[in-house]
Amino acid sequence: MTAYGSCREINEVFGDGTIDHRTCYEWFNRFKSGDTSLEDKEGRGRPVEIDFKALLEAVENDQGLTTRMLAEQFGVPL
Repeated sequence: MTAYGSCREINEVFGDGTIDHRTCYEWFNRFKSGDTSLEDKEGRGRPVEIDFKALLEAVENDQGLTTRMLAEQFGVPL
């Protein structure tokens, strides 16, 4: 499996724009180097405060929302 192929499959399953190729390549490089953590590294940008209950409700109500759409809706930078 390649980064490009994974990105394409994710977008086929969850909709175009769910993930971009650059992000897939970054994840592949992290995983390849042995970092399989899905947590953000400490000190990476400003901590984001978000109402997770409202986020979950939004996703449950419209599973077609992309990460970009959710970020815009909740005022979170990507």
